[in-house]
Amino acid sequence: MKLEYRIIVSVGVLACISVGLIFIEPNTIPHWESLLDIKQFHDIGCDKECQLKWEADGFSCAETTKNEYVCRPPRGIFYPDREVQMRTAFPSEYGEFLYFPDGLTTDDGRLFDIDKVDLIHSDTKQIRIKFANHNMNPPEPQFEYFANLVPGQTFVSHCTGTDRKMAHVVEYLDTFEMEGRTYIEFWGSHVKMPDALLPCEVPDIIEHSISYDLSLGINFERN
Repeated sequence: MKLEYRIIVSVGVLACISVGLIFIEPNTIPHWESLLDIKQFHDIGCDKECQLKWEADGFSCAETTKNEYVCRPPRGIFYPDREVQMRTAFPSEYGEFLYFPDGLTTDDGRLFDIDKVDLIHSDTKQIRIKFANHNMNPPEPQFEYFANLVPGQTFVSHCTGTDRKMAHVVEYLDTFEMEGRTYIEFWGSHVKMPDALLPCEVPDIIEHSISYDLSLGINFERN
């Protein structure tokens, strides 16, 4: 009986401590369900006239809502002196498309916080990402985090802007061959972060966002 009594008392004490911490510091508990609120901020589109104009330059357009489009840039070596290729979508609020060579360690930790990406299963296109930030400029934290993704999965990258209330929702889209190399394609859309998720802490925001579908309803299937 003494042992049972001690166990009951211990559990009760721990429960009281937990409740006390919640009462004292409610803002230290992340509200990850608020990740789903990101979608309501993504409502920018271009009309059909813009769609036709940019398609003439090789862009392919995906409809988001009636008569609203986001234009996807064509794949290609846009910067011959760079390993990682970046193309801006139209309108620019829809962010960027990044093409990482398979197995390359990047020299810029600000590219969606991706340090290295490896294709580990060619059939399923599953990849292994090493997220990292080794910049020495405070208050940027130094971190490393690893995750496996398949096409269609998303995550939230670090917050940006002077008020640090903007971020990227990044979707892993596909792998493709170009000029004898395998490239891994990501799309990062600019979004406003819900207040409940601020301040934006990495790698926590990356880790917890991976389990949510944040694709924003845009289907970038290629014809």
